[in-house]
Amino acid sequence: MADNRFKFDKESLKYEEQDLSFKARFIKMFVGLLTTGIVIAFILLLVSSYIIVKPSTRKKIRENQKLQKELLILTQRFLQTEKVLDDIKKRDENIYKVIMESDPNEINRVDSVDGINGVLGKMRELKEIELANFINHELDSLLGYMSKDEKSFVDLARVIETKEKMLANIPSIQPIKNDALDIIVYGFGKRIDPVYKTPAFHNGIDYSIPEGTKVFATANGRVSYAGHRRGHGKMIKITHGYGFASKYSHLSKILVSNGKKVNRGDVIALSGNTGKSMTPHLHYEVHVNDKEVNPVNFYFADLTANQYELMIRLSSRGGLSLD
Repeated sequence: MADNRFKFDKESLKYEEQDLSFKARFIKMFVGLLTTGIVIAFILLLVSSYIIVKPSTRKKIRENQKLQKELLILTQRFLQTEKVLDDIKKRDENIYKVIMESDPNEINRVDSVDGINGVLGKMRELKEIELANFINHELDSLLGYMSKDEKSFVDLARVIETKEKMLANIPSIQPIKNDALDIIVYGFGKRIDPVYKTPAFHNGIDYSIPEGTKVFATANGRVSYAGHRRGHGKMIKITHGYGFASKYSHLSKILVSNGKKVNRGDVIALSGNTGKSMTPHLHYEVHVNDKEVNPVNFYFADLTANQYELMIRLSSRGGLSLD
């Protein structure tokens, strides 16, 4: 079928149908195919840009996914570290309150509102940059928390040092060598006065020992009195600090002088029979804030639990005292 075209005839003033040559038809067909090919190629190019991903782009996507997984793992480890630090904080507070009898520093830290599971769920919804910013923020909080914990432990070390010094200054051993607890002891409390034969309060412990027995300082301190005192004979008083003091009476020989610093276990005197004394012995007292207390209650560093129970029984016997 011939491909006809209409052409306007100026003389007849109307369109006349006109036959095209083979060359014209060929050009017309070629232009049509070319146009169609360009349109199809453009459509294919547009579709491929969305569907087909370049190898370099695909590699970047894999790297981003791997980075996100690593960030999630890092955050999980961070949150576990946070839990450990929280446990340390609780132990720290317990040491302060129970053992050190002190108030711990208040550590103000922002806890996660949603908890670990909530935080992880939130992180999975974040993009890479947002996730990195989130972790940086949490790490800043963690570093601040650790800094406060460090200060807390410095304070704790200072408290422990003070308590160690205090423990060294508490009279906590027997003033004579009595490992076997075979020395006769006359205890603290109401007794019969050996001279006046009337009930009286005995404000210390009497150890029935031979004259010349070594007498030990029962805690660190400084000698505040060393000399003769009425009723006590030759006597030593040691001031230990923290409200504690100890007295050693009826001595035969004093081996320290006023103002001398002594340590627990130092030999300070020899026992005797001076002053108001019925027989050679050592009268030993412990004072807390200028008030006499039962020395037996302070033998915790010198006796086992069973020995302590035995000493309580031995020192609670009634009868006479030796001074």
